[in-house]
Amino acid sequence: MKILNRYIARSLLVNTLIALGVLTFVMVSGNLFRIFDLMARGVSPLLFGKFMLLVIPEMLRYTIPLSMLTGTVLLFSRLSADNEITALKASGVSLWQIISPGLLLAAVFSVLCFWLATSLAPRCRLEAFLLMKSEVIRNPLALLEPGRFVSDIPGYRIRIGERDRDLLGDIHLLVLDRKTGRLASTITARRGKVRLREEEQALELELEDATIANHTPETDAGEEAAAGRVAMQRIVMALPYGARFDARPLTMKLKFLGFRDILSRIHLDAAEGRNVTPHYVDLHKRMAMALSPISFFLIGIPFAIQSRRSETSVGLLVSLLLAFGFYAFLVLTDSLDKQASLHPEFLVWLPNVLYQGGGLWALGKVEKL
Repeated sequence: MKILNRYIARSLLVNTLIALGVLTFVMVSGNLFRIFDLMARGVSPLLFGKFMLLVIPEMLRYTIPLSMLTGTVLLFSRLSADNEITALKASGVSLWQIISPGLLLAAVFSVLCFWLATSLAPRCRLEAFLLMKSEVIRNPLALLEPGRFVSDIPGYRIRIGERDRDLLGDIHLLVLDRKTGRLASTITARRGKVRLREEEQALELELEDATIANHTPETDAGEEAAAGRVAMQRIVMALPYGARFDARPLTMKLKFLGFRDILSRIHLDAAEGRNVTPHYVDLHKRMAMALSPISFFLIGIPFAIQSRRSETSVGLLVSLLLAFGFYAFLVLTDSLDKQASLHPEFLVWLPNVLYQGGGLWALGKVEKL
């Protein structure tokens, strides 16, 4: 039995680690094109290397369970196709003895996921957030990325169509009312230049062929007055980018808090009469996701054993769809975090109950075959 246990554990671990490397690389590579573009704008490659290291723990929370599922399906589908499981059962070895090393390995991965979710990943996410914000203050020109609205400068929304160093094209600038946050005016320009006034923590925009449209508030009759338009050959304006980061609230978001910090926040907010359901949902979701390697292991084995080698891809696809359903249900509970009467903090455990219960039931059926 020791030889069999080592064989199962080693094979499953190798398959899982290979899948982990591939899946993590795929998730990281999704940001590479944007990273290369920002590096071309002057952002330090060393900074992005540090940033990617800091976001990997958060990625591992998702890739470890998926890798466990992939490794399980690949290993046990091969054992089933080679009739090794049939031979072992004929020799008096039960299916539960065969899968016990994998179950132990899944439990180890669950402990690792729990540590990532409640300790390491939140700290790393906070460090990554602070790192990028400090880079924004140091190099605010990297904010101006063509094709998307920039909302990091308080009171403004900026979108540029193209950029070549300090030369800008197709500029759209939305000016918001500081008190109400509503749209006050819109500035469009065909081209312009941007300069950094580092001491004042401001971006100086020089716009050419610009049009200003002033938006008035709604009248008493509920009708909005027509916007007045003014065309100007040249506009120079300063946008303070440092004020938003200097005025950030001291209270951190839940995603940056560890296990003990969330419990402390629950105690403080409950004492002040605030709704703490979102806190419980976040906490329970982290713990539920930490158990997902066990759930994926148990649900993946029946699909793997019932499929032959030529059908491994089908079993793997079905298992991955089940994993997608697992995560989709957890995302759904986020939309219910304000509905305290529905107790969404308990609903997040439903996928684990269904997957583990269904997996054990299916394994019992397979054992009797």
